[in-house]
Amino acid sequence: MDLKGKDKAVLDTMINDEIAKIPGLVGNLRLPELNGIFQIKDESEYAYGYTHGSIIGKFETYYFVAHSGKKPSGPEVDEIAKIIFKKTSEIRDAIIKAVGQ
Repeated sequence: MDLKGKDKAVLDTMINDEIAKIPGLVGNLRLPELNGIFQIKDESEYAYGYTHGSIIGKFETYYFVAHSGKKPSGPEVDEIAKIIFKKTSEIRDAIIKAVGQ
C-alpha cells in the first residue's frame, strides 16, 4: 500500500518544519549548561540524526497511527524513508548553515 497524497503532503510539511527548527537545535546544543551533559563530538551528525528521528517519530506515531489507526506497513515505511532521503540535501544544507553560524 502506498502513502496517500494527503499523507505525503503531511510528511513533506513535517520535514520542512523540522528543517526550520535546525538553527534552534544547533543553538541549544551550544548552550554551556548542555554542552557537558550531551558530550557531542560532531554537531552536524547529531543534528542530522536528531532531525531524521524526529521526522520519523512524529510522522509514524503522531500522524500515521492517529489517522489510520495502525502502524505503517513495510512498504509504507520504505516510502516514508524514500521521501525523507530525497530531502537529505536540504536537511544537510540547513545543518551546515546553522553549524557555521
